[in-house]
Amino acid sequence: MSIKSVYKKIRFCVRDVFHNKKQRNSLRNSNFSLITSDCTGGCVAKDLKVRMNSPTRNFYFNADDYIKFCKNLDYYLTLQPELYTGNYSGGGSEYLMASLGDLKMFLVHYSSVEQCRDEWIRRRERVNKDNMFFVMNDRNFCTEKEIREFDELPYNNKVCFTHIKYPQYKSTYFISGSESDNYLKSVMDYVHQWWIKRYYDQFDFVAWLNHGGCDWKSKE
Repeated sequence: MSIKSVYKKIRFCVRDVFHNKKQRNSLRNSNFSLITSDCTGGCVAKDLKVRMNSPTRNFYFNADDYIKFCKNLDYYLTLQPELYTGNYSGGGSEYLMASLGDLKMFLVHYSSVEQCRDEWIRRRERVNKDNMFFVMNDRNFCTEKEIREFDELPYNNKVCFTHIKYPQYKSTYFISGSESDNYLKSVMDYVHQWWIKRYYDQFDFVAWLNHGGCDWKSKE
């Protein structure tokens, strides 16, 4: 085992003891579904040691497809991922790809479409439509158009992480550290290689899951 691998294991354990445990002790809402545009929901569920009650794990959607997915959630949950057979050479084309109807899925952490399909079918049955939380960010070809459309979705519990502030949109939350870039760094990345905090720790996920809404706007 390499020194880097050993360090990653140590950092994970330290984070779990000094950060995640406190978060878990404060969590009052455990039967929620995180409907996310990428792997963020899976990371948060792992931190909190709760079951992932959503199929949006181990892959990502481009921003426009995620908006379509959220607008027509009931329909897309009836579908199953299939091998993508179209022509695509944009960002993410290095990953195995699947189709969900007319949507493209980039299978970052799946070794096969079959594995993705099996987990999708299993997890979609867990979705709690009375306790859903929607999470996206301004990566993956996201423009202000998608941010605005996300903000207009008829869901109370939604947050879009952004690399700059958008005070005109209630559901956006600014994550510092990417101001000089064109879009947000992965919020799952660690802020520093020698530190235990991830970028998404700037957002209080537990308070949000406990209370819902987007009350943070008055505190930014």
